[in-house]
Amino acid sequence: MNRILVRAAIGGALFVTAPAMAFAQTPALPEGTILPGVSIAGVDVSGLAALDARQRLFDQLITPRRAPMPVTFDGRTFTIDPDAVGYKANVDAAIVLAFQQAPVPGTTADVPLSESINRTKLRDVLTWRGTQYEVDGKDATVILRGLQPIVRKPKLGLKVDVKKSVDVLAPAFVTARPSTPYALVTKRVAPSATSVGAVVVIDKSTFKLRLYKGVTKPGGDVMKRIKTYPVAVGQSAYPTPVGNFQVIDKQMNPTWFPPDSPWAAGLEPVPPGGNNPLGTRWIGTSAPAIGMHGTPNSSSIGSAASHGCIRMYIHDVENLYPRVQIGTPVFIRS
Repeated sequence: MNRILVRAAIGGALFVTAPAMAFAQTPALPEGTILPGVSIAGVDVSGLAALDARQRLFDQLITPRRAPMPVTFDGRTFTIDPDAVGYKANVDAAIVLAFQQAPVPGTTADVPLSESINRTKLRDVLTWRGTQYEVDGKDATVILRGLQPIVRKPKLGLKVDVKKSVDVLAPAFVTARPSTPYALVTKRVAPSATSVGAVVVIDKSTFKLRLYKGVTKPGGDVMKRIKTYPVAVGQSAYPTPVGNFQVIDKQMNPTWFPPDSPWAAGLEPVPPGGNNPLGTRWIGTSAPAIGMHGTPNSSSIGSAASHGCIRMYIHDVENLYPRVQIGTPVFIRS
């Protein structure tokens, strides 16, 4: 009955069982008391019967080992439950060895206690925790200040170095807890984009499209204006939208398809050629149905004449086309 009660008190996580349920590999516990001078993992068990020795080990060693372990990551503290990482201690086997010790009077014998954790479980816990606390690297991005694009510098991220943290923490679960939490091993995470490429800024008030490109300097990328193109923008009934967009489509010698709009009702698609309203190049943006394109009506450039798109001279859009890519930012301002 006593053994059954002890097993219930520790949740069955250690090798502590009732006689009828003993594991085959666990030796039967001896009767009598342990000889003087004998300890287990530094805990004095001399003169104790088996159940008393087990209880002392629980009180002085096992229970503290099973307390949640505090760890820190980037100034934040959380705990790891030893049971969650498979902590085990073979108490019964150590007590059997303790009964076998017969130290010469005046000497001592310390029996080791076999303790372990599951490194795979610890790795999984750290990986899961890492996803909660990690900081992703920030890519270099572009914002607009007035009509001038400004580069925001990239920033390194921070994540748990799971492999090295496992190497540090695994032994710690079977040693005395320090007064301060264990610091997880971390590693820096590089952003995926550390520089910026082309940027398009369209000023509707001056009918200008300005092309910028990121230039790497010692202090970081800066935006340099490469070209300025005259354009036509949307007329008052069909204004070109204002906002922050990006290039999402590029087509050479596109076919023009009539949009779902009253002004295009009854019109048929126009294949590539001299009469195509899109000219020879189409650079579509994330603004719905709005893009930069050439026009056979060159007299409209420099005015509010389109149905929302940005018209360009055909030779200008052909010059712009290879300079921008899918994802290139497009800022449109009034």
